[in-house]
Amino acid sequence: MHRLLPGLLIAVVATASAAQAPPPASSELAPQVVSLADLSAFRTTSANWRIAGNVSADRNRALALLATPGSGVLVNMPTTAARAPLVSTWEHGDIDLSFDVMVPKGASSGVYLMGRYEVSLADSWSPRVPTSADLGGIAGTPPRQNASRAPGLWQHVDIMFRAPTFDGGRKIANARFARVMVNGVAVHENVEVAGPTRGAAFTDERETGALVIRGDGGPIALRNIRYKSYAGEVKLSGLHYRVFQGAPMDSSYVATHAFVHPGDATFISANTVSVQDQFALAYDGTLTTPTTGRYRFTLDLGWIGNDSATRGARVGGGKLTIDGVPVLVHSGGDRRSYADRELPAGPHPFSVSFYKNRPSFNRRNVALWVEGPGVARQPLHDEGEAIAANAPVNPIVVDQEVEPVLIRSFLRHRNTKRVTAVSVADPRGVHYSYDMAQGALLYAWRGPFLETTQMWHERGEDQTAEPLGSVLTLPGTPTLVFLDDAKATWPDSIVDERALQRDGYRLNASRHPTFLYRVRNVVVEDAIRPGNDGLSLRRELHLLGTANGLYVQLAQGDHITRERDGSYVVGDRSFYVTLPGGGTPPGIRTVNGRDELLMPVRFDRGEARIVYTIVW
Repeated sequence: MHRLLPGLLIAVVATASAAQAPPPASSELAPQVVSLADLSAFRTTSANWRIAGNVSADRNRALALLATPGSGVLVNMPTTAARAPLVSTWEHGDIDLSFDVMVPKGASSGVYLMGRYEVSLADSWSPRVPTSADLGGIAGTPPRQNASRAPGLWQHVDIMFRAPTFDGGRKIANARFARVMVNGVAVHENVEVAGPTRGAAFTDERETGALVIRGDGGPIALRNIRYKSYAGEVKLSGLHYRVFQGAPMDSSYVATHAFVHPGDATFISANTVSVQDQFALAYDGTLTTPTTGRYRFTLDLGWIGNDSATRGARVGGGKLTIDGVPVLVHSGGDRRSYADRELPAGPHPFSVSFYKNRPSFNRRNVALWVEGPGVARQPLHDEGEAIAANAPVNPIVVDQEVEPVLIRSFLRHRNTKRVTAVSVADPRGVHYSYDMAQGALLYAWRGPFLETTQMWHERGEDQTAEPLGSVLTLPGTPTLVFLDDAKATWPDSIVDERALQRDGYRLNASRHPTFLYRVRNVVVEDAIRPGNDGLSLRRELHLLGTANGLYVQLAQGDHITRERDGSYVVGDRSFYVTLPGGGTPPGIRTVNGRDELLMPVRFDRGEARIVYTIVW
């Protein structure tokens, strides 16, 4: 791990273009969805459980959860008389489980895998050092970091759980949480549990069990419950390979040329070849599927890059055939290509071939993945080879110090590479990224600061930094907007694009930056600091000059709603915006199907201040 000296400023000179190709779509099969049209997915339920259409929670009031009629949201409203757990009608062993959860202030619950091994679901927004009782905690093992959001916001949890294994009734391996993620942060990896959690519905251990959700710790809501349950694996046998070398390859090369030499193999690998470039490999063998159903195959060629110069058939490609029928054709257009195939249980003759034409780049790792009904995504390649080829030698992480730290870099934001970004770390653990060309916030987060491996490892191939911790993605659109007609009736005006002139930034006595720029004839001082609670981000815009029809965009999202306490909740209950009392209220308007929260700027003798806080 690498650290920077306190307050050190790093500048990166950028040469890459801003536009980037979007990442490929998911190469994994869709999970099972637990229907929340009613409670039929669960055994006979207590009166504290119900189905709702939507929920909201007052972040300042303990145990305050409001549900509205409809379907799609599972709600627990416990009372003294009704506080029983909820038990699924289906059972599982190995499982990947994901869901959204909303926890009101002061509430707690838990989800028990197989009804025995608990992951905590609790209001955990405030603690700097979490315990095992906090969100994502496992009995006896606290999360690595607190990745929780504020009460009343939707949060996302992913759990990869592997059941205990038995031999003739004797347990030979403990249950294991392969990974637990909270709001995109891995808070556990490979945590074994020796037995059921105290308070579990069952005290014995078995190969399968029901999913159980606690009902006695206060109101809680869940939605988008999805899972993949596993019970078998795909096997390879009789694997042989043929090596081809020569002139630049194409997709038909292995069918039209003689091979250099053959051999036997256990896994698919590119290291069978002694040369780095202008080679092709063809593998043949038998693939045995454990159950009948739809299987997804993914072929990943490590020498295909992200930019146009390192993609295409001239760089590489491949093909997968099963039962004599082409299943997947890799065109080289992206690094990863995938396709589905319905297969009956049993053995299938298969072949896979791939080629490489890239003498300027030495990476030659290849990966072939398969996933299917009851089959976890598994490698058919030499996974150790792929890990060694892709893993950085030493992740370069910049931590917050005793003074603010500023890093200038490229940043990826919503599929666009921002080339004028700066990220700021605060000693209190509240950080943000800012686009100086737009005067716009890109990200806000708490926890670790920034990974800079792609900037500083060897040649810095991608030249981007990556925010760590529980990251809130903000719109990244210009903060100051002018309306076409200052006399137009609110909110029917149109936001006009405008040019921004950057004037850099200045550091105050504590080394926090204030960003400086000009819009038309208005000078802007943009000061962004952690809130007094050490959990939020306070922004103060000081404007000098005069202008008609000028507004500050406080937030943007699919929906913006005013809460009872006067704050505004943005998007799908993703974050809050709060404002000091007594001032001019902002307005909400809809543009192209999205809501904007806009504050009119009122100049008083050539000066105006807009202050607001982002809470997540």
